[in-house]
Amino acid sequence: MTPPAGERWRRWDRMLVAVRGGCPACGGPGAFRSLYALRERCPHCGVRFERDAGSWLGAAVIAYGFTIVVLALVGWWLVARAGGLGAGLEWWLVAAGVTTVLLVYRPVKGWWTWCMWVAGWVHRDGEDPERSS
Repeated sequence: MTPPAGERWRRWDRMLVAVRGGCPACGGPGAFRSLYALRERCPHCGVRFERDAGSWLGAAVIAYGFTIVVLALVGWWLVARAGGLGAGLEWWLVAAGVTTVLLVYRPVKGWWTWCMWVAGWVHRDGEDPERSS
C-alpha cells in the first residue's frame, strides 16, 4: 500500500518511476494514456491522479520556467556568437522554445505527479493518505 506521508518523501525510486511515466504510488508503468495526458486512474493500483481542476498548473509553470532559462541561454549564445542581434534570431528562439516545451513537459508532469503523491493528493478514492501503511 501507500507509505505514510512522512515516509513518502524518502521514496526517490518512485520519483524516478514517475518521471519516466509510471505511477508514484505503486511503481507500475503506464500512468500516461498519451504523450502528455495522464490516465484518470493508475491501471495497476487504482489511485486517482487528478482530484481538482488545475492540478497540473504547477507542472506547466515549472516547464515554462525551465523553457525561459533555456531561451535565455540560447539567446545569449546566439547574440554572443553573432556579435549582436542578428536577423533570424527570433526563429531560433521560437524553435528552441517549442522544442524545450515538447521535451520537458512530460517528465515534469511525472515529477509533479510524484510531488502530489508525496503531499497526499494522489490516492485511491476513499483512502485516507495520512493513515495508509
